[in-house]
Amino acid sequence: MLKLYSNQLAAQLQKNLAPVYLVFGEEPLQKQESIDLIRAAAKKHGFDERQSYSWDNSFSWNDFLMELNNLSLFSPRRVFELELPAKLPTGASDLLKQLPSLVHPDLILVLHAAKNANDYAKSAWFKTLAEQAVQVQFYPLDDQQFQRWLQQRASALKLHLTPDAITLMQHHCAGNLLAAAQELEKLGLSLVSGSVDAELLEQHLADQSHFSVFQLVDALLSGQGNEALHRLDRLLQQDTEPVIIAWQLQKEVTTLMQMHLAQQQGKPLADFFKKNAIWPKRQPMYQTAVSRLPAKWLGYVQQELAAFDRAFKSGALSCPELALAHLVSLLVSPVSKVFSLQQRYADFTP
Repeated sequence: MLKLYSNQLAAQLQKNLAPVYLVFGEEPLQKQESIDLIRAAAKKHGFDERQSYSWDNSFSWNDFLMELNNLSLFSPRRVFELELPAKLPTGASDLLKQLPSLVHPDLILVLHAAKNANDYAKSAWFKTLAEQAVQVQFYPLDDQQFQRWLQQRASALKLHLTPDAITLMQHHCAGNLLAAAQELEKLGLSLVSGSVDAELLEQHLADQSHFSVFQLVDALLSGQGNEALHRLDRLLQQDTEPVIIAWQLQKEVTTLMQMHLAQQQGKPLADFFKKNAIWPKRQPMYQTAVSRLPAKWLGYVQQELAAFDRAFKSGALSCPELALAHLVSLLVSPVSKVFSLQQRYADFTP
């Protein structure tokens, strides 16, 4: 099976069309634009009819198969798209195993889902279908990739983003390519062309950034205090449960304390990183954090996290958002212990 990143798909489609495309990933804009590219290329090759299905509660596999096998009155060449659910219903795998035998030269089959392909890769239906397929894979962009994406997208709209404008756009639309694309398109419509600086951009922007808890951790490990608080604020606005955020902070504090211990014992950091599944790209962040946060300080933060957990579970925590901001600040750099969750909630037990 040919595996492509989304930015390689256009070149492949110019060479030839595959009978099957597997488009899986959690980033909605890259997913939709990949499907749009397949549709456009198929239409150029005479696949004039397209039928789209979503495997939801009203989906009928028998109706889908019937349409798949029917000869069209309008076009002999058709594109069939099937969106899979996050979790396949019981028996779905056996049904999907029928698809490889139904593929023929006048049919292009596109299976897609807002889920990583690795979640399906071990299934028998996926392996069989993969023999005829091109797999389009994509992932959330890191900061550098997002920066390049913004520059390329702006350039296509005949806009030039100054460095401060790119930083502002990253801040407002991080983790949300769709919002970034829409903001750039609005700029393109309101401006004929030219340079866009932060001052001009700020007049158009609303904060539409979207983060995961792991991206909050990255900002903390790197010591980016303002960015960490921004990501925390967006996570809470996304209705992320405070206890999930606190649990991840606890996990990272434990990892950093273990890293301190490994260094004290003279153990190779390479072994530590391997044991804790910390891939090379993230290792410098952990090294930065360990050099900035002494083991004794991390022990204090761990006690503060335990106090948060007790107060939260007892219902005594009136404003968990402020308590989390306090914990995040403690992980940016050591500060004076003017306020302590341990003292504030000393009388409460879960």
